[in-house]
Amino acid sequence: MSLQGVLTDFGVADIFQLISQQQKTGILSVERHERTLEIHFVEGGVLRALPAESRPDSELGALMIRIGLLSDSDLAAAVRDQDGTRTPLAAVLVSRKLANRVVISTSRRLLTDETIFELFLWDAGRFSFRPCKIESSDMDSPVGAEMVLLDALRMRDEWAQIEDVLRDLNVIVKAQVDIEGFRTRRASVEAATGMQSRDLEKIFMLVDGHLSARRVIDLSRMGTFQGSRALAGLLREGLISVARLWSVGNRYSSRGPHRRPLLAWGIMAGCAVLAGVLLELPSPRALTDYPIPEDAVKEVRAAAITERLRAALETHRWAHGGYPDTLEKLAGVQGTVLAPLSVDRYSYFRSREGYILQRKLP
Repeated sequence: MSLQGVLTDFGVADIFQLISQQQKTGILSVERHERTLEIHFVEGGVLRALPAESRPDSELGALMIRIGLLSDSDLAAAVRDQDGTRTPLAAVLVSRKLANRVVISTSRRLLTDETIFELFLWDAGRFSFRPCKIESSDMDSPVGAEMVLLDALRMRDEWAQIEDVLRDLNVIVKAQVDIEGFRTRRASVEAATGMQSRDLEKIFMLVDGHLSARRVIDLSRMGTFQGSRALAGLLREGLISVARLWSVGNRYSSRGPHRRPLLAWGIMAGCAVLAGVLLELPSPRALTDYPIPEDAVKEVRAAAITERLRAALETHRWAHGGYPDTLEKLAGVQGTVLAPLSVDRYSYFRSREGYILQRKLP
C-alpha cells in the first residue's frame, strides 16, 4: 500500500486507523514547515516515532541530555565511537556503561510519545507512507496503533485547557507552599487532573524558582503532556505560580540549509566586535550618582555574548543542515569568529521549534 496526501484531506487519526486495520509495516512521514516526523509501523503497531534525523540516533542522544540521563561530554565520546565503529548509538552507550538497556528503552519510549503528541497537534502538512522492512531490537517496545490513537486524541482534546493555564513553557515557576502545604492540598489536584500523587509530587519537588516549566518537565521524564498537565493543575490550585519569562533563545529558521549563511556571518562579526568593545569597558565605580548601574553594563555584555551564540547556532544550521546536539559542536564555528565563544554560563537543548538557549542564573 502506498499512501500520500495532505492532512487537511486525510487526518492523522484516519491514517493511523488505516495502517492499523491493514496491519502494514513501513514508515509514515509527515512534513510541516520543513520539519518531518516519522512513525515506524510493524504489522500495524507503532514500533517507534521520532523526528527525521541527519544522523542515526541524534534525536535519542539529544533527548537523553535534556532529561538528565546523559551529559554532553559522554554523548560526544559515544558519538566518536559510533563514527569509528558504525555501531548504533544505543549499543555504544551500553558498551561504555553510560546507560543500560532499560534506560535506553525508556528514553526511546519517551521520544516516541513526544513525537506522536506533537504530530497529533498538527492540522496541516503533507504525509506519505512507504512500505519497507523495519529493523527492531530488544530495546524497542511496540504499542498497538489503536491504543496510541486513543491516547493521542485524548491528549489533543485536553491540551487546549492546559494552554489556558500554562501558555508558555519557557516561564520560570516557583512554589507558593512548602512540601507539607503541598501534601495537605494534593488530593484536590489529584481529583482535578486524574494524576497519581507520586507524579504530582515529583513535579512539585522540581519547582525551585530557577527552572523553567520546560526544564521541570524534561527532568521529570514524564513527557510534555503529562508534565504540563501536572503543572497546570498545581497552578490552578495555587500551589505554584509563574515567576517570570527566562528563555533567552528559542529559534527556528525556515530557510533551507542550501543557502549560504551570509547574514549569520555578518551577525557573528558584528556581535564579536560589540562583545570585544564591551569586554574592554572598565567596570563602573560604586558611586551613587553614577549614571549607568553596574548591573546594566553586565546585562549588555551578557546580551552580546548571547547574540554571538545565536549567530553561531544559525551558522552551524546552514553549514550542516541542522542545529548541533550540544554547544561543544560549535567548536568548528568558533575558529571563524574574532573572539572565543563562552558556553559555560548557558544551558542548551534541542526543541520541537529548533532549540532552547538559556543563560544560567547566578
